[in-house]
Amino acid sequence: MKKQDLTYLNGLAISCLATGLVDEAQPAFELISDTVPGHAAGPIGLASVELARGNYNEACQILQDSAKKLEGDSERTRKILMHALVASNRLDEADNLRDTLMGLEAANDEQEYLVQSHKFFGTGNPRQM
Repeated sequence: MKKQDLTYLNGLAISCLATGLVDEAQPAFELISDTVPGHAAGPIGLASVELARGNYNEACQILQDSAKKLEGDSERTRKILMHALVASNRLDEADNLRDTLMGLEAANDEQEYLVQSHKFFGTGNPRQM
């Protein structure tokens, strides 16, 4: 898949998610996952679909399965996984992942990220770390 096509398809799927067309977004993210398996857009999109459906554990599983094999986006995928773990109230696992991410530059804003996670999912106040 050409980069331009990937960008277009990913943008279209994200737009579907943003407007509540969750079922319509899934096939696009599946196509991205199948066509470009090393790209983070597919699994992150599929996890986002599951998050939008309230299937937090399924979203976590998708991200856990893909985090290690993604090219260059594994840190971002792990941050989104931490987001999903918090939303699914799997706080011990989120804490363990947070500890792993602490040394990574991508996790420097972890407290703000958790605050935004809680706001997005309406899961109450974030636990102070």
